[in-house]
Amino acid sequence: MINLPPTGLVTPLYPWIFWVLWTSRNQLLFEDKSFSETERMLKAIKAAVKWQEATNLLTATRLPTKKPNSVSLKDCMGWVSTKAGGSVLFKGTVTRRNVASALVAEAMALKTALLEAVSHGLTDIICFSDSKCLIDLITRKKTVVALQGLLHDLGVLSDSCNSISFCFIPRGRNEVADSLAKNALFCLSNNPSG
Repeated sequence: MINLPPTGLVTPLYPWIFWVLWTSRNQLLFEDKSFSETERMLKAIKAAVKWQEATNLLTATRLPTKKPNSVSLKDCMGWVSTKAGGSVLFKGTVTRRNVASALVAEAMALKTALLEAVSHGLTDIICFSDSKCLIDLITRKKTVVALQGLLHDLGVLSDSCNSISFCFIPRGRNEVADSLAKNALFCLSNNPSG
């Protein structure tokens, strides 16, 4: 019999088979759960399909770069932490290379800001983002494969808080963080070594 790949799947399947074997091994050792070969193959196929769908979604939302011929996507992220009255507690920026999409960049910025807030000892936090898609993923407890690790990290950081909520805010009302990110991107674009 000739084994045919799943219909519509263009990515290689073997990485997903290895991943499912590894996670199945861990589930057997640590949770005493076992899966049949058929169940493991179905999990691998589903993971590959989800990855392909997420990759297609992320490609569609990819950020434009200053250099269209560049293969690496640079992104600058900004965040600001304020008290309820609006006074600034701290703010910051970070530059990342090879960011897959705007959605990944937003998740990375949120994670960095939340990590900063937790390290400052804040335990009652409201996180605002102008990425409605990201906020929907977090609040509806959904995931896409490309963000799985970042969403997990956000969940772990959230567990260290007394209270936390994630809210969408229009970009026009998120001007301080947006300006920080734009200024960092401007500096990066004008740096010949950047």
